[in-house]
Amino acid sequence: MAYFRTTIQAGATIEVTKSYTKRVGIKVRGKKGKATAEEIEKVNQRNAERKLRLKINANFRVDDLFITLTYQKDKRLPPEEAKKAIKKLIEGLRKVYKKLGVPFKWICVTEYKSKSIHHHLLINHVDGEDVAKTVRKLWKYGRPGFKHLDDSGQYKDLAAYLIKETSKTCKESGGAKQRYSCSRNLILPKPKTKLVKKAKKWAADPKPIKGYYIDKDTVYSGIDPFTGREYQKYTMVRLSGSSP
Repeated sequence: MAYFRTTIQAGATIEVTKSYTKRVGIKVRGKKGKATAEEIEKVNQRNAERKLRLKINANFRVDDLFITLTYQKDKRLPPEEAKKAIKKLIEGLRKVYKKLGVPFKWICVTEYKSKSIHHHLLINHVDGEDVAKTVRKLWKYGRPGFKHLDDSGQYKDLAAYLIKETSKTCKESGGAKQRYSCSRNLILPKPKTKLVKKAKKWAADPKPIKGYYIDKDTVYSGIDPFTGREYQKYTMVRLSGSSP
């Protein structure tokens, strides 16, 4: 019996899913039990992480800026005013990038519930420009914190952290609240599915293609608890120095 191999290229990563149908896995006999609210929440969070991970991996790279924006005690704002404040910052940065002739890519996450209101902003850097200085100039409410993305090209931990940051806010809003906002010019990776006819079963220990290694933390082989379908998934990451 052949199986389907679905791949999604996102920057330096290729996410792979192998299954016996175009949907994940192959359905097994037995009546499915009704999923609990907790199980549904976990699935929603996992799906949100995946979507954000693909966006980050596809659009951002080494030296891009991950910025944390907080408010000094005497400058704290209510939620609606905080939305206006971060929007104003993003608009200011967009104008600066436009003058430089560089596309402005960004993803913004705001946490309202678990701590004092704060924002996380991921933006692309500009070679030869001090973007951090520009952010400090535009943000009037506190001292921004800056980190640079590493050269791995695999930013799954960052995506998981950002989704976790919004979990309480999302849960209290019934799961309907947008977890993050982003620029419209982001690349949205598309899946490609191929029918593998030469093999009846995929290898238990997957091998990477040339120029890539497998992120061991992403490897999973088993049964989807909701669909009862068997599948395998893993992520390949481009080796440093390898051509795209």
